[in-house]
Amino acid sequence: MYADSLSFSLGSAQVFYYGLFTAIGLVAFVLSNFLLRNRRHISFDTALIFSVIALPAALVCSRILFCALDFNFHSVFSPKAVTIFWGGGFSMVGALLGFALAAFITGRITKVCPLKILDGAFIGILLFMTFARMGEPYTELMGRSRSLISDAFKSSFLAIGDEYDAYLRTYALESAAYLIIAAFMLIFRKKERKTGDLMLMGMLLLGCAETLFYSLRFDSHMRRSFISVQQLLFAVIMALPLILFSLRCGKKQLWISVGILAFAVVAAVVLEFMIDRSGISRILLYAVYIAVLALPAAAGCIFYKRSNV
Repeated sequence: MYADSLSFSLGSAQVFYYGLFTAIGLVAFVLSNFLLRNRRHISFDTALIFSVIALPAALVCSRILFCALDFNFHSVFSPKAVTIFWGGGFSMVGALLGFALAAFITGRITKVCPLKILDGAFIGILLFMTFARMGEPYTELMGRSRSLISDAFKSSFLAIGDEYDAYLRTYALESAAYLIIAAFMLIFRKKERKTGDLMLMGMLLLGCAETLFYSLRFDSHMRRSFISVQQLLFAVIMALPLILFSLRCGKKQLWISVGILAFAVVAAVVLEFMIDRSGISRILLYAVYIAVLALPAAAGCIFYKRSNV
């Protein structure tokens, strides 16, 4: 039954639902690039070139990063296996790197600052990620959380169950978070900002959210023990804007941001260990986790505001 739900036939072709949702996300990304380009003074030609380059770049970089950092894939690694992308195995961080690479290449071609291109494209990137997550229920064991020790959410519409246990629909939570961040950025972009600031603010919020969600979600991709490689990469994505915003304010604020990040790292490691190995309520531990990640998010917003007074 589950295997049949993964795909459907369209004539002689077999269409996978996850691929369909990803394709819809890419269409939303392209449309967003054209609809939102005027605010960042991006020309039609620049948006077109970026969109054409971004689609294959995101796919290739996503696949390469997965193959490089997924420990299970290493046991079957071969050049041919890398090219068989239709069998699954992609990295969301790799896709983001592909978008960044596309912006760099487009910038070299059009002489437009890559940061300016990414400012205009970030909302579209979030829409792409939203649809890609919505396709995860049609893949094996993706888009769901660790087993729910507490009964609090088991009867919720956010829970999904099988013969073994109940799990949260992390794909739904992540999709909602992306749309909230996108809505915030639509408001944030109404005022004229420094080039790159829209992208950096998006990175800060997205990095905080995904650091939490990659702890909550429980698939075996790019994971070693209880630590997800993508979680670490999103933590870096979160840290970079905080460091840059604090640098604008001065050396004191830089050291404050370093201290906040050091505390967040130590706290996250302790919490990950407790979530994985202790019997303490996961609801309580994730509430603490959210509070810990709120610190760098709030600090980044404060430093950004102070640097633009």
